[in-house]
Amino acid sequence: MRADWKYRLVLAFQMGVLYTLAIWAMDYFSEAQEMDSLQSLLFRGLFFGITFSLVFPYLFNGLAGKVFAKMGTNIHPVLEVMEKIEKEAPATLFKRLEGVGGKLFLTNKRVIFKSHQLNIQRGQTDIDFTSIIGIEKRMVNKWGNARLVIRTKAGKEYQLVVYEPELWKKEIYERITLQ
Repeated sequence: MRADWKYRLVLAFQMGVLYTLAIWAMDYFSEAQEMDSLQSLLFRGLFFGITFSLVFPYLFNGLAGKVFAKMGTNIHPVLEVMEKIEKEAPATLFKRLEGVGGKLFLTNKRVIFKSHQLNIQRGQTDIDFTSIIGIEKRMVNKWGNARLVIRTKAGKEYQLVVYEPELWKKEIYERITLQ
């Protein structure tokens, strides 16, 4: 918790300084008739830094958390006859340059990713168990972030970020071997 507060205070200071320099540069290079006073610049920089790094995160977490939680409950995949959802979790599917947010579903027939409404690329992605030839957990960076990578017979590769990728890998692999 201390590291979090230390990080936020350093971020507040950095944002305040950057904002102050940006406002000063705009005044200076725009040839404004009257430049802002040093006290005014420092006050606005301090106010912006504190607001940006201390207040906004709490507002965003409080409000956005409720919005995203509600949005997640409204994501329902289109299922086939006799298909049942066995597991689901929030996930991100990478499509070209966009990380598409939504939910990952594991059914008795396939893996389904269904996006939420805030994405540019929306829709449902279906991966039948019979089409999967490989599944692995791939480390993305040194901080331990991992992607679940599913490869199909058609040569497609689906990269997903989901909580507990190793558990998802195991459960999908079990279903592949049963096919």
